[in-house]
Amino acid sequence: MKKIATISTIAACILLIFSGCAHLQVDARLAEYKEILESLTGVATKDDILIKFGIPEKKSITDNLEVWEFHRSYGTRGSAQAYSNPYGYSTTAYGGSREVYDQLTLFFDNSGLLENWKVYVQR
Repeated sequence: MKKIATISTIAACILLIFSGCAHLQVDARLAEYKEILESLTGVATKDDILIKFGIPEKKSITDNLEVWEFHRSYGTRGSAQAYSNPYGYSTTAYGGSREVYDQLTLFFDNSGLLENWKVYVQR
């Protein structure tokens, strides 16, 4: 019984460490986007953005804004866990995966300058 408690405690600590690492990756990536896009807001044209980020996956136009959306996928991250009854009667296992990506949305005003932006980072 002590062995199971010890293993459970170690596993919980490892999960906390890994979740913290993913959170640090998100924060670092958000800081990169902020550094790049804050300096471009109000001065960058659509051509400047095309050179910097490439062609957007989706464009839409409203009365006074043009919206460009970029989706950059970096593959998937998966996990699997298995549990076994210490008496050997049953075993349970499950797994999951999710996409690792950046979703960038840029807003341009009527003059074609970058007016605003938002980003979502999934790690």
